[in-house]
Amino acid sequence: MLSFLACKMEEEHQFVHRRFLHYRFSQTVLIFAALSVLLIIEATAQSSLCRTSCGGLPIQYPFGIDDGCGSFEYRSLLVCTNDTKLELRTPTGRYLVKNISYANPHIVISDPSMWSCSAGDELPHSRSFSLDISREFSISTFNTFLYFNCNVSSVLVKSQPSYCEDQASRCESLCDSNNYLCSSFPDCPKALSKVSCCSYYPRTSDSLRRMLQNCESYTSIYWDIANASASASYNQIPAYGIRLNYENPSTNHCLSCQDDGDGSGTCGYETEFGNFMCLCNDRNVTTYCSDHGHLHHQTGRVIAGTVVGVAVGGMISAGVVIWYFRRIKPNRPFRIGVENSRNGNM
Repeated sequence: MLSFLACKMEEEHQFVHRRFLHYRFSQTVLIFAALSVLLIIEATAQSSLCRTSCGGLPIQYPFGIDDGCGSFEYRSLLVCTNDTKLELRTPTGRYLVKNISYANPHIVISDPSMWSCSAGDELPHSRSFSLDISREFSISTFNTFLYFNCNVSSVLVKSQPSYCEDQASRCESLCDSNNYLCSSFPDCPKALSKVSCCSYYPRTSDSLRRMLQNCESYTSIYWDIANASASASYNQIPAYGIRLNYENPSTNHCLSCQDDGDGSGTCGYETEFGNFMCLCNDRNVTTYCSDHGHLHHQTGRVIAGTVVGVAVGGMISAGVVIWYFRRIKPNRPFRIGVENSRNGNM
């Protein structure tokens, strides 16, 4: 009887040991499958998924229209609709982007609520335009803001040249009634002949809001160099729009990433923490594309292609696990304990 029990105990011990080995091996398979998913995610989240244009405008660093592309400081700032319409997102709405300059960092936008020649004699009810103070944008001094039908009891309207000689400290707070653009609007010089007009340069976008509280409408004219004729390359021509300057947060990391000798990568960031990433054709790295010793497996990028990579990786992993458990499926139930001939379990 004792010999029989000893044999049974040895058999159960071997069975439990085999099951333990199977359990450890299944853990290894699951870990391998998870790593496969991460590798697939990284392979799909590459620079080819960063669009480089929208509406005919080039999209370059520091801007991006896909999450993870460009600089983290300008994340979700530009919106591209159907690859044909590029807009700037601010706290007061979305504004059509007319031009982006990277050599002389600035962006030109159009406010649909401001007056233009197409409005004719009608003054639209302009809404206040503002900037996100957390972003690296500022109103350019190349703008001239014109305000129409202002309340003279609330807005200081003077002839700026003579007034500034006596009151220089208050000159920036004036609305200049003698600004020549009020009598010579671009593309329609004689428009609004019966409407009072004055020009004002705001220091911040909050100044625009305060002005519009006391004026019926406004328009913005910026001095355009890009569209000046070749014969007048040093001249500037007036055009409707708001020019905004921006800071270029270019770093040595980005310059090295973009360098042709280092692999011609695309500057981006990982979406979870915003850390710099160099996006390459086959992987993402923390340095530059030709540096094979600093791979960074990121899981935080949320751009087109990642979902497909996860789905395919999950299917492959699930297939591996199902195949393995079919191979090791036991022919008997798994029991913990010692079996005897009388009651089945002890």
